[in-house]
Amino acid sequence: MKVLIAEDELLERKAMRKFLEDNFTDLTVVGEAVNGRRAIEMAEELQPNVILMDIKMPGINGLEAIESIHEKNPGIKFILVSAYDSFAYAKQAMKMGVKEYILKPSKKEETIRAVLRVKKEVKEEQARTERTRNSSLIAKELFLTKLMKNEIGNDTKELQQTLFPLFRSAFFLAASDERLSGKAIDEWISQITDDKWIYRLEEGQLIIAVISESVKDKAAVLKLARRLQMQLGDDAYVGAGYPAERLEDLPNCYHQALQAVKHLEQMGNSKFGFPPVEFSRNSILEDILLEVVSGSDTIAQHFLAEMWQNKHAKTELLQELFFRLKQELQKRDIQPPETAMPDMDSYQDWAEYIKLASLNVQHHFQSQDKIERAKKFIHDHYHEPISLEDVSFRSELSPNYFSNLFKESTGETFIDYLTHIRLLKAKEFLQSNKYSLKEICFMVGYKDPNYFSRVFKKYFSLSPKQYQKKILKK
Repeated sequence: MKVLIAEDELLERKAMRKFLEDNFTDLTVVGEAVNGRRAIEMAEELQPNVILMDIKMPGINGLEAIESIHEKNPGIKFILVSAYDSFAYAKQAMKMGVKEYILKPSKKEETIRAVLRVKKEVKEEQARTERTRNSSLIAKELFLTKLMKNEIGNDTKELQQTLFPLFRSAFFLAASDERLSGKAIDEWISQITDDKWIYRLEEGQLIIAVISESVKDKAAVLKLARRLQMQLGDDAYVGAGYPAERLEDLPNCYHQALQAVKHLEQMGNSKFGFPPVEFSRNSILEDILLEVVSGSDTIAQHFLAEMWQNKHAKTELLQELFFRLKQELQKRDIQPPETAMPDMDSYQDWAEYIKLASLNVQHHFQSQDKIERAKKFIHDHYHEPISLEDVSFRSELSPNYFSNLFKESTGETFIDYLTHIRLLKAKEFLQSNKYSLKEICFMVGYKDPNYFSRVFKKYFSLSPKQYQKKILKK
């Protein structure tokens, strides 16, 4: 059971934590909130089962925090802790569903009994939820099994709406081997999608039906197929069915997954994929382009292999791919591979070209990430004597390369960017009218007030004093 402690007094917090950890081995204190606002944030972030909430806290008090948390997370239980034996507090708390009210200082036995009662309530609710969930899963599993066997009649529309009210997309994955336990598959797939049903139709074969709002395109399905294949091991093959946007299309998707496994085992050149289908020129080009500009080499290579099988249109398609890919990369300010068009008859050359293009995209993303981190460092440390060398060192880039990359990304040199940030902060301090010009000079990273004034005037055509007078007049 996960517990959050919300108490503004440090000693009280630590004492309560120690008490809980010493007396309850199956309880985990997941966090400590110092006020009501932080309790609301941590409840959303940590999703505890129980919150021990002090009433009197600065800002948002305990009762207000309970009301806010209960609105978003009605399943969280509360134990109210108070130094005041007030009927009004207790009455208000009961209206919000709080069943335990501990007075400070409380006796050890009273606190233990209160925690045990709430713990029992949490376990009973979890058991009810699990029973409901299992019943729902069994019903859905039976429905899908009947659907696969074409045993669903016209009178099942209502049942379909009940079981799958928000159906958006679904697909099947079929594995040629069963290496993971049901629990391990549960854990793996729960991390990547909204819901799942696992059932076996034949000995030694794993079939997974995935209902998901987030996975709607072929590339996303392939990525999941690849991840499952890696989980199962080198000897396993994972076939995928094309995502279906209607439940009635699922039988076709199911057979596609089974067909894909057989095809993969026969061919032996790939461990995961879709069944062989009629070639779609526009679709395959767009699939490759999408994956490369996302920096995904593995899935792009899979689509390239699919394109290579179409011998009639291969040359024309490869030419279009070369020029389209160059355009797409340049449009995103990414350098295309510095090579000529690969040999039309060399699959290896084209695979290498796709790999180089994907690496360039990855490098671009990494460089942009480093520039964003450099900008954040400047924003956080503008008041310190930072230099181009300092920031480039932190970015793990040479000063010269960092300087060029920074200007290319921001449109400003490093010095201009730093100066701009410092002067904007100086304007804020001048507007507050709390500090002297000398203090502001030091607060924004300058050592010489005269130099600071000259730079300020150069940027804003007003000296700091003139700017402050103008602002204060308004």
